[in-house]
Amino acid sequence: MGQQAGAQIEAGSMADQAYAAIEELIVSGTLPPRSFVSEKQISAQLGIGRTPVREALKRLEMDGLVTIVPSRGIMVTEVDVKLQLYVLDVRRELERLIARRAARYALAPERERCRAIAGEMLEAARNGDGMRFMHLDQEVNQLLDQSARNPVATQTIRPLRSLSRRFWFQNYHAHIGSLEDGAKTHADLMLAIHRGDAEEAAAASDRLMAYVEAYARETLRYPFDGPAPQ
Repeated sequence: MGQQAGAQIEAGSMADQAYAAIEELIVSGTLPPRSFVSEKQISAQLGIGRTPVREALKRLEMDGLVTIVPSRGIMVTEVDVKLQLYVLDVRRELERLIARRAARYALAPERERCRAIAGEMLEAARNGDGMRFMHLDQEVNQLLDQSARNPVATQTIRPLRSLSRRFWFQNYHAHIGSLEDGAKTHADLMLAIHRGDAEEAAAASDRLMAYVEAYARETLRYPFDGPAPQ
């Protein structure tokens, strides 16, 4: 491999790291909606050069998580509850396809990780550990995409998942049982892929999306002000 090709791979890797780190800051609310930040600030905070940070911010803008405002910096976009319902219309179909393919094409180590991560998500929910759950959710998405082996589906669904992850994480505290329900639906999907059951994986994916949609509709009905009335 030539030096130029090696440098390009390294730059891509750093941009991926920057993307993952900034996305987590946004999803977790560390960078709240409508807040402004600069490339320089992000670069210093993450210890990553400004070039990969700039590339990551361009991707995040395409994903709808930030808006680059000339002369002001980078603004984190607002959370739009109604937008989530449109997102889920598209996500549902893609997630079903990815789940079915993952069950068919996952390799043995990937299937074993599916089994293990199901238990880890349930444990995180029992412990009320939302941050751990968020990290596992990200790993689930990566594992699904890797196992499905369809780069077009992966590229298409990535921004939709980012929007959904931020929406869920910033509101789950107001929904009784959210972690437990989310863990159960994720675990069912992972175990179906572990078994290689494509149709059950597709059905489990639909149940997961039904949970996410019900969550969004409940938030739309009782927005951001504590648990819904019982």
